Amino acid sequence: MFRDRANVHFLPALFVLCLSLSLRAAAACQAAQPPEEYKVPPGQAHQHHGGPHHMNIPDTAGQKCEPKFTYTPGPEDPSHWGGVCNTEKMQSPIDITHAEKLPIPAVSFNYQPADLAIFNDCNHYQIKLLFPDNYWLKVGKKPYFLTDIHFHEPGEHAVNGKRAAMVLHLVHLSPESTFLVVEVPVVAGKENALIKKLWERIPDPGMEKKYSDVKINAMDLLPDNRDYYRLPGSLTTPICNEGVKWYVLKNPIEMSQAQIDEYKKHYHDTARPLQPANDRPIAEPR
Repeated sequence: MFRDRANVHFLPALFVLCLSLSLRAAAACQAAQPPEEYKVPPGQAHQHHGGPHHMNIPDTAGQKCEPKFTYTPGPEDPSHWGGVCNTEKMQSPIDITHAEKLPIPAVSFNYQPADLAIFNDCNHYQIKLLFPDNYWLKVGKKPYFLTDIHFHEPGEHAVNGKRAAMVLHLVHLSPESTFLVVEVPVVAGKENALIKKLWERIPDPGMEKKYSDVKINAMDLLPDNRDYYRLPGSLTTPICNEGVKWYVLKNPIEMSQAQIDEYKKHYHDTARPLQPANDRPIAEPR
């Protein structure tokens, strides 16, 4: 009889405990999800990625051009962007005016040649290069997977009030799907051989092209001197997720003015307005 009474009291308590744990687990899973543009709809798998990150790569098949935000004044301009774009305190980009020298882990770039896959992402005003499964970047011993490279005109982060003519964003994901973005400034100068190869192959808006006979290496889009500023921030397009690790390179690569102008025929004025720094920590290697 004692055992029966104990079960009467124990089973409801066990049910409540299990329900509580289930709800917490579900909440944790939701919190860990990447932004919508980095998800693949159910039943669709991105053709470039069959490994552990294929669910974090945007699906590019037959995309319609229906952007849900703008950079120009109006009801969908940056002051009206959704998500956390106008509510949180660690938004990007910012004006970098100082940095503290710290003993921070080294960044190891080890990008490798890959078949060219180029996507005209008309919903985010970007030309993107897409990459296969890899672990080509490390911060200390921590690996990161290069998902895409895209462009903004003009540059996004400023340094002492000045923005570059353009920037490249090399977007990476950790095994836990946290973002790390390397920003490479661009200045007008000599013609860039790799950019020439890319601009000749930009697809129509909403379309992707793959070239098994054209190899590209992201190492060719980095300057020789890779000193950087490290700072926390967000993605710079809606929904502006925070928790992003930014590595803003101090030194630029060159494109010819004609190459910069050619890109502007597709997308221009795609820099988000500078956001308040809000005393965020900014570091550079000691």
